[in-house]
Amino acid sequence: MKKARILVVDDSIAIANSLCTILKISGFEVDSAFNGSDALRKIHSSDYDVVICDIEMPGITGLELLGKVRRDFDRELDVILMTGYLDHDYFIEAIRLGASDFIRKPVDTQQIVRSIHSLIEKKQSRNDYSDFYQNTEHADFHFVLDPKQFSKFAISKVFNAFLRQSFQFNHNLLNELLICVDEMVYNAFIHGTLDLSISERTLDHDALQKLIQERLQDPEIAQKRLRFSLCVDHVANIIQISVEDDGKGFDYENWLNRMAMSPKLNLDEHGRGISMLYHLADKLEFSKEGRKVTVSKIISTSV
Repeated sequence: MKKARILVVDDSIAIANSLCTILKISGFEVDSAFNGSDALRKIHSSDYDVVICDIEMPGITGLELLGKVRRDFDRELDVILMTGYLDHDYFIEAIRLGASDFIRKPVDTQQIVRSIHSLIEKKQSRNDYSDFYQNTEHADFHFVLDPKQFSKFAISKVFNAFLRQSFQFNHNLLNELLICVDEMVYNAFIHGTLDLSISERTLDHDALQKLIQERLQDPEIAQKRLRFSLCVDHVANIIQISVEDDGKGFDYENWLNRMAMSPKLNLDEHGRGISMLYHLADKLEFSKEGRKVTVSKIISTSV
């Protein structure tokens, strides 16, 4: 079995070297960094399984390093934080940033080895979960959304986490899918569910949010639903995302003809959504009088 790769980050060279020696004896492949900047550079260029990092460091602290790892890197990476003390605020912030575990200094070597083994086993379980979906010929997921609950969730973030864990899509494909999800669901909500006019859609943020809440109090609007579906077909090598609303529909053929005649990307507020979908989709389809839109993307294994 391939050795797990560990990166130890501590501004104390003596502590870092001592911990590296212990982990090597325990059977791990180990690298070290003595500051946050060097650690980020190594994480960017190498594939580690676990990062063990001191919280209190000059320059980039352990919490800041954790935040940058969660924000800037696509792959899942477990981060264990080491500290001589862990007060309430530090603990809560570390939890929010996604720390995998906490180890107190001076380090209990048996505890940290157990923690690493536990994280690697959990990661393998997540990989098995991903392998299951990756090796299915066809997978369908369907969701029905209550418009009153719509604003509570960042749909693209939810599906970002789900798609990353379940399917091995490359970075570009995943980003394009998430952009499509944002545009499709938001347009269905604003146009189909709420039926906002152009002037209403261009209100300032506070005024628009107030109008949306007022509209959602209307029983006719509140009973409408948004339907979201995701289909992954590994035989046809295609992923499809569909969003359907209970609105009036629209003259989508006219919009598609305009896109075909003037294919330049339109970033104006009016028509921006369809323009984005038109350019990002390998195939764009409308049905049910424009109330349902489906984006198809070819699944590519290249980055």
